[in-house]
Amino acid sequence: MKFLLLALLFATGVSAATPQTIDNSALLPPIRPDSEVKLEYSPGKAIGHPDWLKSLILVELNVETASSNRKFSGMAKTLDHLAETGVNGVWITPLHAGGHYGNHGIHTINKRLTGPGSDEECWNRVRQFVDECHKRNIRVFLDVISWGVREDAPLRREKPEWFTGEFKKEWDGWLFDWSNPELNEWFIRNLVQCILRTGADGFRCDCGPNFCKYEPYREARTRLLKLGRKVIFFSEHASCRRDTFDFDQNAFIPGPARNRTKMMDCDSLLVNNIVDLVRSGAQLGAVDDYSKPGGTERFYAMMLSNHDSKGYSSQGDIIAFAYQAILSPFLPIWFLGEEWNNPYPYRRVPRRWLYDRKIDTGARRENREFFETVKRMIRIRRLYPEIFEYFPDDHRKSNIAKVKVLPPWFRNRPEQLCQPYARYRGDSAVLVIPNNSPIDGNYTVTIPYELLKFSPGERFAVTDLLTGNVLATGTAEELNKFDLFVREGRLGVCLVAPAARPLRR
Repeated sequence: MKFLLLALLFATGVSAATPQTIDNSALLPPIRPDSEVKLEYSPGKAIGHPDWLKSLILVELNVETASSNRKFSGMAKTLDHLAETGVNGVWITPLHAGGHYGNHGIHTINKRLTGPGSDEECWNRVRQFVDECHKRNIRVFLDVISWGVREDAPLRREKPEWFTGEFKKEWDGWLFDWSNPELNEWFIRNLVQCILRTGADGFRCDCGPNFCKYEPYREARTRLLKLGRKVIFFSEHASCRRDTFDFDQNAFIPGPARNRTKMMDCDSLLVNNIVDLVRSGAQLGAVDDYSKPGGTERFYAMMLSNHDSKGYSSQGDIIAFAYQAILSPFLPIWFLGEEWNNPYPYRRVPRRWLYDRKIDTGARRENREFFETVKRMIRIRRLYPEIFEYFPDDHRKSNIAKVKVLPPWFRNRPEQLCQPYARYRGDSAVLVIPNNSPIDGNYTVTIPYELLKFSPGERFAVTDLLTGNVLATGTAEELNKFDLFVREGRLGVCLVAPAARPLRR
């Protein structure tokens, strides 16, 4: 039994001297009042990003499938799980009456999620949920719908002049006429009111930048700022931003034709060279302006999965998860359950959208090794914010560079391996070494001292961040390379830093 326990601890990257499970909740950045939040402006931009955006790790969830009672009041255990994981942002699928992404308008509330009562009582329950999130240092982003309303929505009968007369059959609803000034003002006022009444931290803008385009969102954001609220808005599709969106959910536009209709379960950073992709900005652009150079904005997201996905993207593969999202220079997004590969319960029907997949946090124990490894990768991101929360004004200038490795079993075909990379800042670097080959073995890694700032004769230590073991020490002249054992399908993650500096844990 003792041998089995030690083997499990080694496999998960948890040493025998530490607890068997990792809890990252203490590493979540504290939520400060808006008056203490600094807005960071990029050159030529009129609206600044709240400084907390750099630390965002975002998970989408549907309250009906993630709650113990299908309501906001039953979300406590899920929020505790997210804090333990190290997640500090939740994107909530629509809470408006009408259900799912069909709706009755952003002024309405879905009482299946809140329980019965007056509208005021129901909105107060959403506010209580947001307060519970904030107590755990988790920010909340509400999904807002701009295409129109469902066929049975009262708004269609009350304000027929707000609609084009076009019925969208696949969405079972009527399209808004965004040329109507009254509709625009109503939408803006309700966006502002929704933030003020719930205390939420911003919006995910469904279908953005399509339908209402940028102006209503930008005006709502401007009014909120005048009222002291420093929030973020992010669009569904790759956009031109236009002082409206901080980032895009679907940042990647796949293929040479930039197919804007394809909803990716993104694997771009596995099938392309990640460093070349970042440096060139390839596949990062805007669906409403293909002439816009890719990768020129500050923030881009790596979405592993969302409610539209027909399954989890990584499927328990830590390379697909951490190499692409957690350790890369992107804001990570995934649908709740990806972090432990939530079991798929529908055995007799075709694969269904993640939107309605039941979330069973008790099933984490079935994939405990993967979940603990995900948490350890997130912990690394949290412990070294100066490296992982550095986002230059131009994403193409991100602090990522190629690392030279020599894998003995692929000496003649290194192109089949994912590109090892370094994330660096000042005198330290975190090296990310993926082994997507079918064989365990030693990598010979060349230390990229050219990326670091240090004094002649300064001694460095190479530390395995998954085990805490020091692998090698020496000056740059003495220590040029080191060997790292990486198991098949795993990541090696090492810190190169001054030897005198204590390791963060």
